[in-house]
Parts: sequence; C-alpha cells; structure tokens
Amino acid sequence: MTESFRQLRHVLALYEHRNYRRAAEAVHLTQSALSVSIRRIEDEYGVPLFIRDQAGVQPTEYGEVVVRLARETGSTLAEGRREIELLRNLDSGKVIVGSDPWMADIIVAPALSKLLRKHSKLRFRLRSQGWDELQGELLARRIDVYVGSPFDALDPGIEATTYELSSPVILCRREHPLTRLPEIRIRDVLPYPLLVPKLPRWYLLWLAEHYGGGSESEGLHDLFLQTEDFTVIRHIVHETDAITAGVVRAFPAELSPSEFAMLDIVDLDHVRAPVMVATLAERPIPAAAAAFISEVTDEILRLRAALDGVRARRLAGTEPG
Repeated sequence: MTESFRQLRHVLALYEHRNYRRAAEAVHLTQSALSVSIRRIEDEYGVPLFIRDQAGVQPTEYGEVVVRLARETGSTLAEGRREIELLRNLDSGKVIVGSDPWMADIIVAPALSKLLRKHSKLRFRLRSQGWDELQGELLARRIDVYVGSPFDALDPGIEATTYELSSPVILCRREHPLTRLPEIRIRDVLPYPLLVPKLPRWYLLWLAEHYGGGSESEGLHDLFLQTEDFTVIRHIVHETDAITAGVVRAFPAELSPSEFAMLDIVDLDHVRAPVMVATLAERPIPAAAAAFISEVTDEILRLRAALDGVRARRLAGTEPG
C-alpha cells in the first residue's frame, strides 16, 4: 500500500470517527502518529482538512473533497482486486451478471446451474433489472456480463452477440376465454390486463407500427402490473383473466399445463425474440465470466434447437398447439 493511500485511509478514518483516539485505533496507529499523518497531507494540499470544535473533529470543505477522493480510490482499488482475482483462475472470485427477468428465467438460471455443478467454488451475483437500465451498469463496470433484450442503441464501448429465439407467446389460465378462440391475434389480447416485466423495445416498436398508428406506447396494452417478480405474475394469472407474455415458447417447468395455457399469437408468428450477450469491448474477460458466457451460449443454442423442433412438429401437425 502506498504512503499516499495510507494517508487517505487515515483521513477517512478521522472523518468517520470524528475523534483522533478512536480513528487511530481503527487504523492501528498511535494518536500522535495519526496526527502527523493528517498534518502531512494538509501540508501537501496547503489547506486544513479538519477543525476541532465543541462537537469534536469536523471536516472542512477541503476535507469533504479529500474524503470523497479517499472513498473513490478505495472503491477503485477494491474493483481492481476483484478483477485480478477473477482473471487468475476459474475457481475463485465473483462474477456479476445483469439480466432482464425474461432471460434470467429461461437462460441465465440453467447456465448457472451447469456452472455450479462443474465449479462449486465460483460465486455469482445476479442483478435482474430492465434492459434499459443495464447498459449503463455494464459501461460503469458494475456488471461483468449482460444477458437480455437488446439495448436501444449499442454503445461503441460494448461488444455484443445477438441470437434469435422463437416468437413470443401468451400465458394464461387454462380456462381463459382466449383458449376458446381458433387463433389469437394481438387485437384479441389487448383487452386483457397484462402483467409483465418491462416490455422489450423491439416489441413496442412492432406494436406501435401495427396497432398504434405509429405512436410508440405501452398504453396500447392494459398494463395492470409491471414487476420483475414472476411468482406474483403467475399467481395473479392463475386466479384471474389477466395474462402474461413469454419471450419464447418454452413452458416454465414449475407450471402445470393442466392449470395454465401457452398460446401462440398469429401475427407475431414470424417474429423472433432476440437475446443479447454483452461485455465491455476493451475489458479482459475473466475466466469465470468466459465460462459463464460459454454456458449461456450453449443454453441459447440448445433452447433454439428445441424450439425449432417443436415448431417443425407443429407445422407437420404432430405437436399440440
């Protein structure tokens, strides 16, 4: 640890404790040694960082600036240690994954399960948010890998691969009125309350073009509830005529086909839901992140092959609709 960073730690300790004795104990120094360290950094900047008053030790406006610098420096060094640990080997460190709820459910979870069976020492953190928020998180290095709907406009600092899956579907209760229709179009779906995570932009653009007179709006749907919690969504769908949407025709394993129905939308049959896998273009990919991306890619290809097989059987009349 360099002398300058030690001094920043000393400033931060004094700021947090507002008392020289307690601050010195926190950084394992004598009180006089801490005073000397603070005085040296004040001499270096040429301004007082702290003053004493009846309430104790208080930071000056200059001290507030140095405290902010100390915190930012500590955060940067911690991030550097994390990246180095990730790059060193496959069985250590923690990878932070960002995913929209659609893809976390059907792609990220199976990929992580496979990785856990292979590398039990790996640690992951999953941040499930809207696709529109996660590009900024990737650029700020707060996530290592993104899996989800494509971003509105891809930043040049991001390297991404986009895959196509199957057409979107509707999920409803088994006795829903929609199940009695010979075929379903968007106009049949729009009257029912919709429960979803944030709708993907590619879908909103398609919806606006075909049903909104050119105006992009989630208001074309009766959007009853927007949430990332699929448990809440599925409970309400099971009990009411509300519906939810699936990005691909993959029936969730935890749902019973005797209680729920998955319905194709005729005028979306030609549309293929896209999924993006993205990292920072200039950033080395750690071994653990690379292993995760490999599993995600395999899962996407496996899912796509399975969906293509189901589609082929349905077209041939050998698969239920």
